Amino acid sequence: MGLPTRVKSATGNNTQGIIPPDKGRELYINRRSMQGFTFTEVMISLVVLCCGIVLIYKSFFLCADYLNNLTCRLYASSLIDEKITDIAKSFADWPVRDLDFGNNTVTLDINYKPVRFTYDINLAPLADVKSVWQLDVKLSWADGPRSMHAKRSAYMIR
Repeated sequence: MGLPTRVKSATGNNTQGIIPPDKGRELYINRRSMQGFTFTEVMISLVVLCCGIVLIYKSFFLCADYLNNLTCRLYASSLIDEKITDIAKSFADWPVRDLDFGNNTVTLDINYKPVRFTYDINLAPLADVKSVWQLDVKLSWADGPRSMHAKRSAYMIR
């Protein structure tokens, strides 16, 4: 047990009082905690904060790359639809006029970068039914180091 100690009151008078042993320990802990953080605590919190920032930074660029890929796919889908429509119109006039597949390449600015789309078109009659023709349109483009493509087929009746 602790010995009785003198405690000064707020007015400055000496009064006789007893401070239990646990109370002295609390005063020491409170005084120590008011001094601030240790160097180790600051460094650990800094490492945790930096790891969080790196993960957020990495996920941001993954999302930006995914958005760019989806944008190119939307443009490719639209380009394929236009090409199938143009070929279908040309196919309707085919015996009189030659088939016109149009340009094989298209360059568009997507997100302020030029992207070159290349068509691969194949039109052939079906083996079983001579009056039905199959049109395959494949569109390829480079998305950074990756080679991407989209493909669609259509059938036309003659």
